[in-house]
Amino acid sequence: MLDVLGEDGLRLNPTLSRRLRILHDAQALWYARSEVVATLSQLYGEAEAVSRVQRLLPLFEGRIPASLIASCRVPGR
Repeated sequence: MLDVLGEDGLRLNPTLSRRLRILHDAQALWYARSEVVATLSQLYGEAEAVSRVQRLLPLFEGRIPASLIASCRVPGR
């Protein structure tokens, strides 16, 4: 998630950066996605922010309930 934020995102939201560094499980990171999208939206717009975070979904497979992942998949992807 830190890579997705990039340097600009980390500078824009240092609190989120610190929080992501201390989260220790996949479910906690999963629920931080909305903050990542909000930060990226300020930099790149909502569509690009959502797209970048959607690319992280494979990293969560097998680590959180499949129903959570299925609930945020974009149809056709």
